[in-house]
Amino acid sequence: MTLDFLRARVQFGKPIGSFQALQHRAVDLYIQTQLSNAVLEEALPALARNPDGRTRAALVSRIKARCSEAGLRIAREAIQLHGAMGFTDECDVGLYLKRALVLSAWLGNAGYHRRRYAQLTAGDTA
Repeated sequence: MTLDFLRARVQFGKPIGSFQALQHRAVDLYIQTQLSNAVLEEALPALARNPDGRTRAALVSRIKARCSEAGLRIAREAIQLHGAMGFTDECDVGLYLKRALVLSAWLGNAGYHRRRYAQLTAGDTA
């Protein structure tokens, strides 16, 4: 949705998506999605092997911390890239931010899960 907006919105006679600063911000957000996907894809086979409770909890905390942080960052940046329009009822990106805030806080935020992951993996040599 944000990429479509960047392609469609014209300022100074050019689509704003052609401006290098906005392209760099969009790439940073794409990297966040890829990092989240990588953490999830790495953990799924390990979870499928039905590990002990401590390992399972560590894997889940790692996923939750990464995905919560990425989701919030992406939603907040999308609002910025949409400008004031991102806060209006006509633009769904504001609703996505609200949903990301709720999901991020649900069952512990990213900071909580980073601390939990560190406690659960303390002493592991991997």
